Amino acid sequence: MDHQDVSQALRRVPFLRTLREPDFTRIAGLTTVRHYLPGKTIVCQDDTAISLYCVVKGTVRVEHHQSDGDRTVVLAQLGPGGFFGEMSLLDDHPRSASAIAVTDTDCALLTKWDFHHELRTHPRLALSLMRLLSERIRELDEKIIV
Repeated sequence: MDHQDVSQALRRVPFLRTLREPDFTRIAGLTTVRHYLPGKTIVCQDDTAISLYCVVKGTVRVEHHQSDGDRTVVLAQLGPGGFFGEMSLLDDHPRSASAIAVTDTDCALLTKWDFHHELRTHPRLALSLMRLLSERIRELDEKIIV
């Protein structure tokens, strides 16, 4: 996996776009890339979160398993630049969903500790992430109201 591929994928992450070049380069350098085969579970619902994931190559399906075990809801299908795991890193609750590799997939991981450090030292990044999460809440509100 080439550094340029990782940088391109990270640049697609909405809340990272606000960073200046030196800050972006530093964050890209903090990531670790992992490869997942099709069908491999990347993270499991209810696990403790230790990383934010960004899809560099491939496709990931994010799904929530109902507590009764009878139903699985697909929340998202993510390609390069898609990301997951941010909620659990922010609220310290277990993961709310599982993520499974659909195809050969490479993900860039940013640890919880590095992620928190970046949020504390870059208010612009924290504001951008809050804006993104607010947009998601609005979208959910609209779905509930309809």
